[in-house]
Amino acid sequence: MDDCWPMSKGMSPAMSSVRQLMCTAAMVTVIAASACTDDNKTASVTTTVKKPDARGVSDRVVVRGDATLDGAPFDARWVGAVILKDGLVTPCQRTLPPVADGRYTITVLAETESSGCGAPGAEIVLWTYAGDKIVFSTNAIAWPGNGREKTFAARYSASTPAGAAPVTAQFNGGVFQSDGRSLPAGTRVDAYVRDTRCGTASVRSSTGFTGYILSVVGPESIAGCERGAPLTFRIDGRPAAATNVVNTPPGQRESLDLTLA
Repeated sequence: MDDCWPMSKGMSPAMSSVRQLMCTAAMVTVIAASACTDDNKTASVTTTVKKPDARGVSDRVVVRGDATLDGAPFDARWVGAVILKDGLVTPCQRTLPPVADGRYTITVLAETESSGCGAPGAEIVLWTYAGDKIVFSTNAIAWPGNGREKTFAARYSASTPAGAAPVTAQFNGGVFQSDGRSLPAGTRVDAYVRDTRCGTASVRSSTGFTGYILSVVGPESIAGCERGAPLTFRIDGRPAAATNVVNTPPGQRESLDLTLA
């Protein structure tokens, strides 16, 4: 994944989209580290964001429906979801279920359970893994309201794999106290360019991975999220120790651990 970092200068928009998708495909190995059983069969991966309370569980949304790729039903190992709200993009699937015969069902987390996830005014964009690459849906669905179910006909196009999802830089890693102890699932992580918030997520935990998965947007989504600008991170609102990373959507580091300053 180091080849995804940084973006080459002068890269065309088309090549930037391809690069983002290659980098995002690498991110799938983090999100779905335990997505296969011992006999390599597809399995649904459950993510714990924090100890669920009654409100967090009841606010989740279930989205189900048909899915087509270039107009035809298809099979895929995974379908995931990102939330678009106020210019931010946040991965918010609870599990990574499959697409079978053009049908899927996915549970999407709410803001009450994970920072940046579903809330009034937000939209859901789905993604799938088809043809050895990530493909985002070309259409989106408005957040239907906490605790509701919604039918959504997801449409994917191999020729426009970025779909309705904005270009982002991807970061993932562990989150630690200053003494080296891991911070728990539910800890909020925010990325800033100066005083502008450009990404938000919560620490999540699944088999083989505990940490954050963060999408950081560029200036096309939020004006202050300049490309090439230094990023600072906050952990539950407190400053993280300084890093040497800059905002380079599309781009990705293999791992970026964060520690409270």
